[in-house]
Amino acid sequence: MTIDKMFIMELEHTYRKSFPEELRQYLLMKYEEEAFPYEFTEQDLYANIKQDISEYEIGKLDVTIKSPSERWQDEREYLRKLYIDKYFETRELEDYIAELEHMLSEHGLKSSGMTKQRIEY
Repeated sequence: MTIDKMFIMELEHTYRKSFPEELRQYLLMKYEEEAFPYEFTEQDLYANIKQDISEYEIGKLDVTIKSPSERWQDEREYLRKLYIDKYFETRELEDYIAELEHMLSEHGLKSSGMTKQRIEY
């Protein structure tokens, strides 16, 4: 779920106040697209926006809007870190599988993966 200008107007009606333009623009920029690889539920969206508004009101939210190239760079960095995390997670799982297959072969057993691998060669 994402937001648009009508959604912001409904929020203002709900909160019974008009938001400053900088906050409106920040909310539109932050929630105009789904947070890859996740999807906002309506409940998540309202909870996140409520927290953003509260932080803005006490002066703890930086509403400076980044340029498109800065946003792309941030997204690229996020995806790079995600890729590295998943790569290492995959490596750990591969090592674990190899360890389990070694344990099976020590006892004269074979996993379906070992059989499949033998057929491919």
